[in-house]
Amino acid sequence: MKNDILQRLKMSDHLPMLFVGSGISMRYLGLENWEGLLRKFASLARDDEYAYEIYNEQARGQECKEGLLPKVAELIERDFNLRWLKDEQFKENRTQSAKEIERSVSPFKIEIARYMRDISQEHNPEYIAEIDLFKKLEMRSIGGVLTTNYDTFIEDLFPSYTMYTGQEELLFSTLHGISEIYKIHGCCTTPESIVINEADYSDFSEKKAYLAAKIMTIFLEHPIVFMGYSLSDTNIENILKSIVKCLSEENLEHIKERLMFVVRAKEGEEEEVSSYSKSFEGGKSIEMTRIRLKSYEPLYQALLENQAKYNAPMLRRLKQDIYELVLTNKPTNKMQVVGLEDDHLDDLEVVVGVGVLADFGQQGYIGITASELYTDVVLDNQNWDAESIIWKALPDLLRHNSNLLPIYKYLAQYEGDLPEKVQSVNGINDFDSLLSNTIIKNRDKHKCRQETIATLCSQLSVEKCLQAIPYLKKENIDIHELHVFLKNILTNDPEAFLKSKQGFKTDLKRVIRIFDWLKYYP
Repeated sequence: MKNDILQRLKMSDHLPMLFVGSGISMRYLGLENWEGLLRKFASLARDDEYAYEIYNEQARGQECKEGLLPKVAELIERDFNLRWLKDEQFKENRTQSAKEIERSVSPFKIEIARYMRDISQEHNPEYIAEIDLFKKLEMRSIGGVLTTNYDTFIEDLFPSYTMYTGQEELLFSTLHGISEIYKIHGCCTTPESIVINEADYSDFSEKKAYLAAKIMTIFLEHPIVFMGYSLSDTNIENILKSIVKCLSEENLEHIKERLMFVVRAKEGEEEEVSSYSKSFEGGKSIEMTRIRLKSYEPLYQALLENQAKYNAPMLRRLKQDIYELVLTNKPTNKMQVVGLEDDHLDDLEVVVGVGVLADFGQQGYIGITASELYTDVVLDNQNWDAESIIWKALPDLLRHNSNLLPIYKYLAQYEGDLPEKVQSVNGINDFDSLLSNTIIKNRDKHKCRQETIATLCSQLSVEKCLQAIPYLKKENIDIHELHVFLKNILTNDPEAFLKSKQGFKTDLKRVIRIFDWLKYYP
């Protein structure tokens, strides 16, 4: 199977793009499908054993302009929002989501986002081997990812990739087509971006021609591997339909080798690589390769063997800087351009360097990474200008790190207006807001609940301490002890706490955010 898939991949000179659907989240996170998610929230909106069935019947009796499930979601949302705003069981969540409520974000979407954020951290142990292989695709094996999923599984897996959320950001951003994640139905880090009800899909449909134009350039340049979708999935059908309308029969023939659809082999079905044709109105059809697998490992192994010479994040940074130079005629702070007279152009030899900024001058604030930010909060060793961090670094870093970063060290040194992105995540006035729902739910019965930093360090390994600290009572956390503990980690062996070369492990990041809030929040 691996060799058959690899042979298809090698038909193109370009890295493949992954188009990831809910089947991947169901497999690796244990998430429900769309109907299952609506069933879950129907039971929260209405105390009835047949809550979902009631909403489903109501929807069938109405006009469903965008299909049945968006209408069902609309009906559930209406009842859920009213209950959420007044029911005692959601009181704590209302407090935590005060800023979203001020922005008139639907409580339905707020709670879906909260659920997705929590479950995104819990990988299915049955598929750890597959997930480990999936992670390895980040650098040289794929060009990027398109997804309709709301969870953060993909961006957590590929932390070096730049993420674009929702149609608006996709339409009005310069896409470089490499080392990027396109979340076309929104993301749980931005609840208002989630596309789920009839109005959302109606708005999406109005703009899909523009989105299809953006996506078409990707389809024409890269092989596309569809994962986690049914062959009859409405989302995929609509996108393919838009593309089929725009292409001639001749061009449809050209892209058929680029489209690969991965489906899970059902019990009794053999694994195989075969051709598959899908027909559309007007007599047009589109051909693709169907890959039927029991395990995704052969697919990931084939992608890993089909590596590019240079890593994708590096090429994206280079492409972005050159694009900005051509567009604005102004070199970025990561690129230096030497003077050159026009009559010397014929003799020009170009040397391109990536990652050699230190040879030319101080690193620009736009290039600061999340790991560097976490490290500076603890070690205070960068002498960064707080205003530059807040205006130049944080907006982009927050967008690509699920709005989870230590920011209060810099806010404490700054007085003035804040960028909209920073303002939207500022103001955590509750210690519980730093914790996941899973930690909050289990902390009272946790064996370390009554301990201190000092006692934990004397009894547990560093890794176990990091896991236990969020369960401590707030009043038991001595800031000085916590600071010393974190400094020892980042001074002595920070590499041991990298989940990849791109970022620290989740436990360490959470504890640094706790330290940042306890020490610097006013």
